[in-house]
Amino acid sequence: MKLNSGLGDRIELTSMDKFFHDISIGLYERLSTSGDLEYVVHTYSVREGVAKRLRYLRHSMQVLGSMSLSPSEGLYFSCGGQHRLACKRLFIEACKLPNDIVCETRPMSVHDKKSSSDIFLTFQKDGLYKVSTSGEGDKAKDRVDAVANGLRKLTDMSLGERSDEVVFDCGKRHDSLIGLMLVRALNVRAVLREENRAAEQGVLSAPSAQSL
Repeated sequence: MKLNSGLGDRIELTSMDKFFHDISIGLYERLSTSGDLEYVVHTYSVREGVAKRLRYLRHSMQVLGSMSLSPSEGLYFSCGGQHRLACKRLFIEACKLPNDIVCETRPMSVHDKKSSSDIFLTFQKDGLYKVSTSGEGDKAKDRVDAVANGLRKLTDMSLGERSDEVVFDCGKRHDSLIGLMLVRALNVRAVLREENRAAEQGVLSAPSAQSL
């Protein structure tokens, strides 16, 4: 992939932002002026208030995914890792929030209705997280393995030595990012279906084609 220090290449799209006049907003990947990888939230819309909406989305990605903001308003992970797939999902989740919602880091636990138990994520070391449950029996264990597999599909994490382990290859902690993905990992098939439907709704338009 050839990247430049301009807008870069689009890697994700929210074709209709229901919280801001149904405009299209894209996530772009580019090289900063220093040669580092960063992500840019951009729209061609010139509607009044669009700058505020983009600021909110960048802020949401910083809070929900512990991303940092460069002087050129590009987002990046301070660990130095790319985490491209995780960033795409983070962008999608941020676009689901209206501007008046105060973003908060998500906990690394969630209640799982399918097993009537709680699912937990625990950081171990070197980017490795363990998935565990308050439940007992084969059904609870199956759900742990399913959640771990869901996390791998939603992010760029790797499989650990066990089926209940997932690892960030950068070797660093990403508690807020993985906490955000935990809820979605409970039903990863529904997530993928939702994103496929959204992708079919439209494409990011040039300025002349955007609704004003």
